[in-house]
Amino acid sequence: MKYLTGLLAVLSFILLFTGCVPAEDKAEEFYENGIKIFYNNDPRGALVEFEKGLEIMPNHARLLYETGNCYMNFRDYPTAIPYYDKAVESDPKFADAFFNRGQCWFYLKDTDKSCADFLKADSLGKPNLSDKIKRCK
Repeated sequence: MKYLTGLLAVLSFILLFTGCVPAEDKAEEFYENGIKIFYNNDPRGALVEFEKGLEIMPNHARLLYETGNCYMNFRDYPTAIPYYDKAVESDPKFADAFFNRGQCWFYLKDTDKSCADFLKADSLGKPNLSDKIKRCK
């Protein structure tokens, strides 16, 4: 019994002082930090935070989306697209991810893929796509 009490005391101490935080909370913290950094005009710094979050939760749709947004901001569309791919795979109703992937395809001059993503984003309720969709018909 004395051994068990001692073991519990040691485990409690370790948990208390190591800052044990659930993975989802830690990934969310990296997400929130990245958003703040991105909107302070530092997409490279934001990318570091998003990538740290993705190391913890590689299928976190919003982290994937924001990582794609960083690459889109750098005009590195071929690198952004796989992040949007994974974001919509993780959340098939993520209209903004479909839209941004469509923007990448548009900049890469792939009208068919661009239109498919714009139409999907529209079907999921993304507003103000009429100009984009007009080009698709």
